[in-house]
Amino acid sequence: MASTKSTQTGKTAAQPKVLKADQLDKLPDVAALEQLALKTTMSPEDPALRRAQLLVYDAWKARDARSRNALAKRALKLSPFCADAWTILADASGLTPDEKGSYLTRAVAAGALSLGPGGFEEFAGHFWGFHETRPYMRARERLSHHLWTCGLRKDAIAELEDMLLLNPGDNQGLRYTLLSWLLHQGDDTRVDALLAKQNDDQGAFLSWTRVLMALRAGEESKALSLMKSEAMSANSHIGTELTRPTPSIKPSRGYYTLGGKDEAETYVKLYGFAWIQTPGSLEWLKELPKRT
Repeated sequence: MASTKSTQTGKTAAQPKVLKADQLDKLPDVAALEQLALKTTMSPEDPALRRAQLLVYDAWKARDARSRNALAKRALKLSPFCADAWTILADASGLTPDEKGSYLTRAVAAGALSLGPGGFEEFAGHFWGFHETRPYMRARERLSHHLWTCGLRKDAIAELEDMLLLNPGDNQGLRYTLLSWLLHQGDDTRVDALLAKQNDDQGAFLSWTRVLMALRAGEESKALSLMKSEAMSANSHIGTELTRPTPSIKPSRGYYTLGGKDEAETYVKLYGFAWIQTPGSLEWLKELPKRT
């Protein structure tokens, strides 16, 4: 992972106990994990790893950060290849971006090594379809978001593109984040390529973005009309949400209703900026009811 700029996070009396940097130093780094893997016959069936994962499940249910972190550290004592435990510690309060990135980098390495020497060959193309791969995929998704937040946008995009090669079925919905990031980068060529590759996805996020890209390209009216119909069928609220003077963005609940207003709000949050940046697109949307 490329180096990220460190900034000291301030603390308040209300914050939970933080993980100090020296605690990170006492844990194995990526090189140590790789050396340890060479000395053991690592596989997802490893008993210690399974016991560590059970502690992770308990940690996810914990009501406070102190208990969650304590369980994660216990899991790593059982098996340093428990990727989810590393990811939990990456959420600890008081970490600098570099420290957070170090936890996530180790999480990804641990998840990869936990699959054993032939794991990638065995699971490639169907990652996430096997429970053994999910800690790795969770960790790598988290790392991609951290890279994006730190301004390492090309690296973040590369992470998601690699993950889609491992799991083209994309159970995690990575294509939606990738689409937003490519639009942020102004990379219309790769946006079009992603939309074409995901041609079977007729959901609202991709359907409405196909309309946007057609407007940018000055598509003929017949093709644009078909895209518009597909987008409206997927979610008829998105055009209205995009043209609101003040978009009614609400806090994310972690889920939304397909075809619902909350899905439209999520679309605006992810892609609204791209419509604003496209000359004439909002005016076209305002005329949409007259054409429908």
